[in-house]
Amino acid sequence: MRIAVILIALGVLGTAGCESKQEHLAKLQDAYSKAHKQYYDDCVAPLYGDSGSNSYLKGTKPKTPTPQQQAEHDRRCQAELNRASDLQQQLAAAASK
Repeated sequence: MRIAVILIALGVLGTAGCESKQEHLAKLQDAYSKAHKQYYDDCVAPLYGDSGSNSYLKGTKPKTPTPQQQAEHDRRCQAELNRASDLQQQLAAAASK
């Protein structure tokens, strides 16, 4: 009887710290959503947004970034894209398990 109680207690303690698959997927999905939104807001939306056309219609010329600014922007966008892609792959792998 004493051994059974000890085994049950160890089993409960062993599983108490484990994260369920659903919780793991939810955390990955949340992290992916944030990373994708960041990438979209920083890199995609400025390219297809209407701020350029509004500036043009108002008569102001758009600012052209320097090569250094453009290189930094491209590097940052690539890093954000890699992060979002990695999370997407982790999410797909976790969902298929």
